[in-house]
Amino acid sequence: MMFPKPVNKLKPNSLGFETTPMLASTGFREYDARWWFGHPTSNRDPELNLMGVQALGMGLGTLIQELGAGPEIVTGHDYRSYSLSVKQALIV
Repeated sequence: MMFPKPVNKLKPNSLGFETTPMLASTGFREYDARWWFGHPTSNRDPELNLMGVQALGMGLGTLIQELGAGPEIVTGHDYRSYSLSVKQALIV
């Protein structure tokens, strides 16, 4: 079975949010990529979920391999409470 195609928006705390990759296209910029991951007390909806991070990691891994780089890629994370989860989803 193929990994589902990411969508731009899902309702937080829904079945779709937990089972469908979400990766807002607005996160890609000309010089970097940034998304709002969200937190429980925020009024702003998240722009990606962990499955979206997995989809991003698979795409980056494929691109890096096609460019002839790798297979080792260094991945780090910062101090935020969710950073380790995001990093682990990215490298799966």
